[in-house]
Amino acid sequence: MSIEAGLLPSIFMWLMFVPAGWVLAWALWQVNAQALRQHAELQHIFFMCCFALTVMWSLRAGISSGMGVHFIGLTLATLLMGWPLAIVCGAVALLGTSCLGVESFQGYGVSFMVSVALPVFTSNTVLRLMQRFLSANPFVYIFVGSFFNGAIAMFCVVSTTSILLVSLGVYDWSLVFDQYFIYLPLMMFPEAFINGAMVATFVGATPELLSSFDVDRYFNDD
Repeated sequence: MSIEAGLLPSIFMWLMFVPAGWVLAWALWQVNAQALRQHAELQHIFFMCCFALTVMWSLRAGISSGMGVHFIGLTLATLLMGWPLAIVCGAVALLGTSCLGVESFQGYGVSFMVSVALPVFTSNTVLRLMQRFLSANPFVYIFVGSFFNGAIAMFCVVSTTSILLVSLGVYDWSLVFDQYFIYLPLMMFPEAFINGAMVATFVGATPELLSSFDVDRYFNDD
């Protein structure tokens, strides 16, 4: 979601800083600071994700304001670092895009809730459901935990963005559908593919870097 100053009602944009601040504070509280300090690899992953997301979110397409199209990448971040660090990483990347002028500071709260908190929440929820109800198989982890998980995250972000733009009277549904929602399948597959391909690479090469991947459980021969 690309929010420019004045696109949404000002009161709504300022009020969204309240839940955004609460979610970010809760994520910071849940971060394992000791593990982050002691493990250089985790620090490298965090800073690389912050940089990669900033660059990726700065490259976007779109016709009308508020309906920018770009990769999300937060499913991979959630699988790599866990949801608290993924939230913090997304907040840093969103701040970076705001400093670059791609996002507005006034719309930071809305963009954070829709483009950061929502995909991290859905990705973590799908991950927990997969771990609970599906077999501990590397292929299940790759296809469900990353591929389909990334597609679901994109679906939720695009759907929520469309609902907000229509319900707040920014655009009518026909415009949102023609210029944005109709391209949802074209956005879901690349998002799913990138997350799936990256996670498959980590599983095959360095599975220990994925905080959500239990090597002993998934590669158990029994």
